[in-house]
Amino acid sequence: MTDTATRGDTDAVVTARRAVIDESGWGATFRVIQPRNFTFWVMVFLFVSGAALTFQGYRAAAEAYTESFAQGFTWYTLFALVFLWLFHRLDRYSSIPAKAKVVAFLFSGLVSTFAMAAINNDAFRSILAKTISLDFMLTWSAGATAPWSEEIVKMLPVVLLIGLAPRVMRCAFDGFIIGAISGLAFQVFESVSYVYGTAAANFGQAEYGTNVLFIRTVLSTGHWTWSALCGAGLVYLIGRPAEAPRRGFGIALILWAMFLHWFWDSITGITGGASWAIGLYLPLTIVCVGSFIWVYRHTVVKERAWAQALLAAEVDRGVITADELEASVGTRKQRKHFVRSQPNHRRTKHVLEATNDLADEIAKAYALDTPDVEHARAEIARLRG
Repeated sequence: MTDTATRGDTDAVVTARRAVIDESGWGATFRVIQPRNFTFWVMVFLFVSGAALTFQGYRAAAEAYTESFAQGFTWYTLFALVFLWLFHRLDRYSSIPAKAKVVAFLFSGLVSTFAMAAINNDAFRSILAKTISLDFMLTWSAGATAPWSEEIVKMLPVVLLIGLAPRVMRCAFDGFIIGAISGLAFQVFESVSYVYGTAAANFGQAEYGTNVLFIRTVLSTGHWTWSALCGAGLVYLIGRPAEAPRRGFGIALILWAMFLHWFWDSITGITGGASWAIGLYLPLTIVCVGSFIWVYRHTVVKERAWAQALLAAEVDRGVITADELEASVGTRKQRKHFVRSQPNHRRTKHVLEATNDLADEIAKAYALDTPDVEHARAEIARLRG
């Protein structure tokens, strides 16, 4: 009877875990090459077009303004790596595969930036200059064009991955992360062009490009925060298997991001070009980052619930303690509090990281006790000492 009861408990755990894995898409893989998927061929066409335009512009700049181009390219490569690491740290539970993140980054940088937004913006600016006035276009075109034109095209990587990886893009948090990566790529590729473009407008003097590089680095909290809000909002708008549609909330997030973008680009027009206007960017930066953090906390709750459900049985098995489970799936503040409460801080951090690794292995094994899962459990025991 004991064996039967134990086997029944085990079957119940496997069933419960598989329900979580199916709902969350945890452990799902991503293939770039999908010849039977129409979305793949759309992506290929747009990648070729965008890459051609980007390469054409970058090659000409590298030849004519070598110093400015090298400065911008090198600096913003490092800039991108730092923020990609940050977004990777935020995506700590049912993580989106790295290949999917790379596709989103490159699509936004190569396609959304130069093959879509730049063309849209130039065309609309021309319309404003012809239909209203040149002065109006110079003062207000950024605010009148970029918020809708750029935010729409920066949401396309989310749409693309829903088509290519529906088992990966399951909830609003996935849209949030991909949106942030899309905005980062847009900002990086655009900023490189601004660096050498400013030098070009000043007879090729590299110091002008350096000034722009500094300013756009200090004021670097725009695109990735707005796009993260739009990415989450889009998923709420259309719904996903693990995210019931909340259309009003989704539209509100997208419009709020566009409003922040509009205000950011319209400060000169609103203040009449006053010298003190630059001071408005500080409170606006706080609002942008605060909005990003609020949406992160709102969307990550579902991911944490999945992690807790996946790891709960490990407490019963004695692999981890209940406090370690709560810390591993809790907020950053909860993790720090738990680590500080333990005698060996470094060891505790490693145990919490290994606990997350165990959740990944359980998901990859589809809730079976494979050698990789057993190894992950043994690693926790080893780290605990």
